[in-house]
Amino acid sequence: MKPSSTIAPSFCLRLAAAHNFGRSTLSKVARIFGIAAVPVALLSLSLLPAALARTGTTFDRTIGDFNGDNLLEYGAGEGYIVREDLARANPNREETRRRVFSPIIQLSDFQLADEESPARIEGIDAIGGEVDVNGAYRPQESLMSQTVDAAVRSVNKVKSPVTRRTPKLTLVSGDNVDSQQQNETELYIDILNGGTVDPNSGDPNYKPWPCGDWPFEYPTDLYQGVRGNDVWYEPDGDGDGDGYSPSEAENFNETGRRVASRDFSGLFDAANTPFDAKGLKTSWLTVFGNHDALWQGNFTGSPIPPTGCLKDLDGNLIPTDVVEPDRKRKLLSHQEWIEAHLQDGDGHGFSADRPDTGYYSVKKKNGLRIIGLDSVNLDGLSNGTIRDGTRGEADQFGWLDQELTAADRKNETVIVFAHHSLETMNNVDWDGYEDQHCGLIEQDGEPPGAPECEDLGNEPLEALFYRHPSVIVYVSAHEHYNRITPRKQEGGQGSFWEMVLASESDWPQQSGMIEIFDNRDGTFSIFRTIIDHLGKPDCKRKCGNLGSSRVLASISRELSFNDPQGQTGEDGTIDARGTRADRNVELIIEK
Repeated sequence: MKPSSTIAPSFCLRLAAAHNFGRSTLSKVARIFGIAAVPVALLSLSLLPAALARTGTTFDRTIGDFNGDNLLEYGAGEGYIVREDLARANPNREETRRRVFSPIIQLSDFQLADEESPARIEGIDAIGGEVDVNGAYRPQESLMSQTVDAAVRSVNKVKSPVTRRTPKLTLVSGDNVDSQQQNETELYIDILNGGTVDPNSGDPNYKPWPCGDWPFEYPTDLYQGVRGNDVWYEPDGDGDGDGYSPSEAENFNETGRRVASRDFSGLFDAANTPFDAKGLKTSWLTVFGNHDALWQGNFTGSPIPPTGCLKDLDGNLIPTDVVEPDRKRKLLSHQEWIEAHLQDGDGHGFSADRPDTGYYSVKKKNGLRIIGLDSVNLDGLSNGTIRDGTRGEADQFGWLDQELTAADRKNETVIVFAHHSLETMNNVDWDGYEDQHCGLIEQDGEPPGAPECEDLGNEPLEALFYRHPSVIVYVSAHEHYNRITPRKQEGGQGSFWEMVLASESDWPQQSGMIEIFDNRDGTFSIFRTIIDHLGKPDCKRKCGNLGSSRVLASISRELSFNDPQGQTGEDGTIDARGTRADRNVELIIEK
């Protein structure tokens, strides 16, 4: 990556002028704070009135464990790093810059789980420390409904640090639910649309054989998922499994992680209590993730009846414990998942004219085109691919080529988004391999037994995007990690930015904001700004009313940070927040 610089947006000066902060006044303030040599444009917004400075993003302030006590607190904000990997930044670009369209929000990887479902296999996660299997259980997963609501509330309040404008559109980039279930899907749609929602599942009046007959007796607990038992996190006291204790020393001895998960009595019941979801103020588009289309994000069906009443609560993968059954736990087909989005009259990208098609193109104002792709391999496994012609559907890759050709001809600006990053779009198999397209030209890490992507002879997405100058950014997720990668064709003219967002289900529980500007000097500037959800990180002694969805979201973030399998940058792990150059950035690209 070329050398970059950190900047605060030029609107600092405009705000200052509007409130009688002239250049000379700012210079005096700078000298008082011992920063007289720093250009005025680098002055922090903290020098401005607080009410004006707040944008609701990590430009204002960040969240982390800055003192090593396993609790989270606010820290300093992060300015923008200018990345010139694909084009040089004109130092005068701010004078000619023109907004192409309003800010766009990205939300991703809620993995909203029915934690009481018999079809969940949390027991696999119990061996994660030895064989690197994780994600089947998270100590914060019961709190995902409140966490998603807190993310929605935060993006409803944000303003662009660059223009002070509010978002008009949200891209939801897949893995919206955990395991393809109807009730999970309906819950996620209801949270994004707003209104009273009930995260709890189970219907005691539903008695499929042998549930409800002797010797079965339904439990009456509000929460009926895994807890404690010397395997899982237990918020009510004793019984924590390895790594989930309130004691850092104990956890380090057991797992090598310096983490500590506090107790919160009554937490699981509170998490399963109805609450009022705010709902997105913006319109929203969504795409399939592997967890939306496959059982547990990997398989084409469940050997355990999800609607039944037998569940493994011991961590031994043997479903012998009784929970309330629920007919709404059924696994949705691809078409049924799309139809669930059509029921509120919007479709969120999907069309009633093509109810079996999981990809689409949407034209917005000012020459913007949003293209959503279906990157799930319906034959199974978590990574993705672009398939066409193998299941009777239209040729997605050919359709995409045609859409981009039309966008090129009309001089449109195109954002392509999907769940899988280009690096994780490598899940091809020998059956129908002639119709499968990988993400990268040189692709590593194919699943065992799969053909090499290069051996397919099919054009990958990377090469397709190089052929179409209208594509300037590819937006994805799946990795649960903030990452931004420049993609430039060797010896060719094509280039674009790949933008990967971390998840709401794991640390750091963040969303993003995307803005595109025409610098009118032959380049675009693409700003990405990271957003923390609205749950405050500062409940040091106690977290107050567990009836508050914001308090539960705060606890959720803290638990995600202290998950012994979490990627936090501590104890030799990577930090899922990514590097500074993966967060608040200005990306320069030629038009």
